[in-house]
Amino acid sequence: MKRLLWVIAVVLLTACAAQSNPQPSAQATEAPTEPPAEAVVLAVPTEEATPLPVPTVPPTEAPTPVPTDTPEPTEEPTPTPNPYRAEKVTASKKNEAFWYCAPTEALKTRVIGMSFPEDPKDAPVKIGDLRYVHILYVDFDGVEHEGELLVHKKVAKDVIEIFEALYDARYPLRSVRLVDDFGQPFTDGLSMSADNTSAYCCRRVTGKTYFSRHSYGTAIDVNPVENPYIRPDGSFAPKESEPYLDRSDVRPGMITEKDLCYKLFKKHGWKWGGHFNGQKDYQHFSKDVKGVTN
Repeated sequence: MKRLLWVIAVVLLTACAAQSNPQPSAQATEAPTEPPAEAVVLAVPTEEATPLPVPTVPPTEAPTPVPTDTPEPTEEPTPTPNPYRAEKVTASKKNEAFWYCAPTEALKTRVIGMSFPEDPKDAPVKIGDLRYVHILYVDFDGVEHEGELLVHKKVAKDVIEIFEALYDARYPLRSVRLVDDFGQPFTDGLSMSADNTSAYCCRRVTGKTYFSRHSYGTAIDVNPVENPYIRPDGSFAPKESEPYLDRSDVRPGMITEKDLCYKLFKKHGWKWGGHFNGQKDYQHFSKDVKGVTN
């Protein structure tokens, strides 16, 4: 009996000890695995991306201006109304821009002391016997201009008809102005150098004591540069005409016997300086007028 009680006591003691020191289970005996730490991804700092420029259409550059030659001043147009146009005019029936009239007071003021002497006795004709002639002409570039001449009243009709025909044919004339515009009293030297076609100028024949046909208003010089005055010794005028001394190389504005200008003057009874003996005056046309030049 005592033995049975002792066995029961041992069993109870063992059970109590087991309860106070429980044995871990196989699962519990394993070292608890710590949950894996989340992988920390360290962001490598990168350079901030530089935004690319938005493509734009480059502005169109303004074209660089090309330098040009400064144009020479153009001649002033005749005032309107024309102060040299008298109340009574004789005009072409075909083109009223071609007309002539007796000198007005404005014209007299312009020419006296310049191409016409201050003392009328020093001129072979009276100023009242001259006629102001208004024409149109075409220059070497084909541009139209107004032109003016001063001639004797007895050749004014010829002049109108000749220059109207030249205009219709587009015959080139460099300039057609009164010699007074060049500021040289009683000479046409600067007018010639300017290649100006002109008529009246009270002056003596070069190297002579008698009056030139220009002093009577019965002579006209046409394109003097293209048609020089050549002396027997080979000297010439104007000096600008040297490129035109060779008359076999015919160019626009040069007068020959086949030229329209020559044919028109000849038709109206004018003589050409290209036919002079000794000297040659290729620019010159003149007409003998009864009661005026002889």
